Parts: sequence; C-alpha cells; structure tokens
Amino acid sequence: MFFVSNPCLYDFSMKPLLRPIVPAVLILTISTFQAVSNDDDDALSKHPSQSAAIQKSEHGSPRTTTVRLTEEQQNVGGLVTDILTAVTFQPEIMAYGKVIDIQPLLALQVRYQAAATEAEIASAALALAQKNRDRLMILHRENIVASRDLAQAEAQYQSDHARLQAARRLMQEIRHEAQQAWGDSLTRIAFDGESPLFQEFLNRSRVLILIALPSGHTLPPNQRSLFVARESDRSAAHQADLISPAPKTDDLVQGETYFFHAPSDRLRAGMRVNAWLPASSETLTGVAVPPSAIVWHSGKPWVYRRSEDGTFTRTEITAHHEYGGFWFVDRGLAAGDEIVVTGAQLLLSEEFRTDIPDEDDD
Repeated sequence: MFFVSNPCLYDFSMKPLLRPIVPAVLILTISTFQAVSNDDDDALSKHPSQSAAIQKSEHGSPRTTTVRLTEEQQNVGGLVTDILTAVTFQPEIMAYGKVIDIQPLLALQVRYQAAATEAEIASAALALAQKNRDRLMILHRENIVASRDLAQAEAQYQSDHARLQAARRLMQEIRHEAQQAWGDSLTRIAFDGESPLFQEFLNRSRVLILIALPSGHTLPPNQRSLFVARESDRSAAHQADLISPAPKTDDLVQGETYFFHAPSDRLRAGMRVNAWLPASSETLTGVAVPPSAIVWHSGKPWVYRRSEDGTFTRTEITAHHEYGGFWFVDRGLAAGDEIVVTGAQLLLSEEFRTDIPDEDDD
C-alpha cells in the first residue's frame, strides 16, 4: 500500500530522475545475475525447462512485452511485487520565487514616520499661531495692540502653515515612492498604523516572498494561497498567503509577479524558492508508482505488471506527474494492478537475454 502526503506538481522541465543511475543498476543486476550463474551454472538457464518464456508486443499504445518466470526463478531473482492503490492528484503549476529583504521598505517607513511626526508638530504650531493671530486681530480692531504685533502674528501663522504643507507633501512623496516599488497593499501595511503582519515581518516570524509565475500564466481571481519550499521539496512546503500583485517583475522569470507572506521556517532573505499552485480545479484519480519500479528502455520509462498466471508484462508509462517522491500515473495502470517494485531490472535483463549472442556461437 502506498500512502503519500503533500502531492507534488507538474514540473515543466521534468527530466527522468532515474535515468542517470540505470547503467549502474544494470551492471549491478547483471553482475548479481552472473554471480548465480558462474561456470555456466545460471539458475535461469541451467535447466532448459526453467527458461523464461518471452513474448513481445511492441505495437499499440501503451506498448507491452511479457516475460514468464517460474516461482523458483522469481525467488532467485529476488522479485518483490506490490499492489497499486488509488490516489487523487490535483495538477499543479510550478512557479519560482525569492524571499525579499524588507529593509528598503522599512527605511521608507522610517522616513514616512519622521515626516508624519514633523507634520504633527507643524499642525500643532499652526493651530497655536492661528489662535494668537485671531486674538491679536480682535485687539487690533479695538486699538489695543499695534499693527506691527498683528503683522508678526500673521507671519508666524503663514510660516507654520507652510511648514505643515511641506511635511504633508513629503509624506505623500514617500508614499508614492513606496507604492511604485512595493504596491498599494504593502505600503498601507507598512505605513498605516500598527499592522500585525508588518510586526511579524519585523520579528521574522514571517517572510515576504515575491512569486513569479511562468510566462503565459496568471493567478486566478479566487486563488488566495499557494505552497512554497526550498530546493523543490514539495513534501516540506508551507502555505503562503497572497498580499497583492507586485509592481515589478522578477529578474530571472519574466512572468506575472505577486507578493505572498509565509512562515519563516528555513527561509532567509535572498533565498530562491519553488512555489506550487493548482493548475485547475479538476482532481485526477490514478495510482502512485514508486521509483524503484521504473526501468528505462529506449529512453522510455516502463514497469512490469504481474498477472495471476505469473506472467510479467512490461508496460510503458506514457505520462506521469511528480507526487511526493512517487510517480502519479493515470493511464496504463490502475488500482489493483500488481507491479514489480524490486527486481524489475532483472526482468528487463532476462527479457533481452536472447538478443545477446552465445559466447560459443561462431
């Protein structure tokens, strides 16, 4: 039985992960196989009656080839089988991201707060200057104070008014600068009040991530989260929540960009991360195939499926998705199929045994 958590998604640049080790596995298998057959004592060929029966059918889709082994031959080869169970899988799109250093945003916030403080001081001074000017205007009309005193009060009022306007203008300029670099949502989070999320950024319990989607893809309107992890490790991915679209694209991936926030576990500013989001709302049903069951032949992946009569059928895997360390397959195999999970390479070697000329043949 297979039990897999945290499904993986489809990688556009997916390459056969097991292909580089096939030669080593093949050599090891053949060596092991030959060790049993030293001095022409091969366990599978010592007795003609025990030779493997092979029937090839390389036509159609998927293509199949069958090999029949006795129980003794299966035991000698160390074959282990397992029965596939049904699993569900939601196709995903892999995107790329980067953990963003919020220091530039923090610097803008400090400047904005300083300008806001200056505006508050100027506002208080202006209110006081206005009261003093209004009082002197009344006294001047009653000829109690000289015109010079009223003029000084008016000058002070105008100075404090200009000072307030300058502080407010500086605040607006800093806000515009932040909006151009970080967008409206992050600017509000940083500038307007005590945002819990911004405090989490400051204490590093959460991190800000810029996600760049592959070219031609866009974030669905109702998609508010995705999963992120380092080093393409889908099983260790954490949920990241959407903040807003980002005003700038990524240097490496020229796709649509979005700001997300995620737990800071194992994530540091400047790190590159992988992200996974659903490709559609459709959920597929298939089986999870362990990598140990895969053999490569002619550049294609195959598995050996065992029949009730002991026949092993080599079946091509025409399409698959990465699935938490397994291969998700929804065509050619089904729940209940019994496949070889250990010793498949031995079956492949036995299948092509007859294609190798005998040393004694001229």
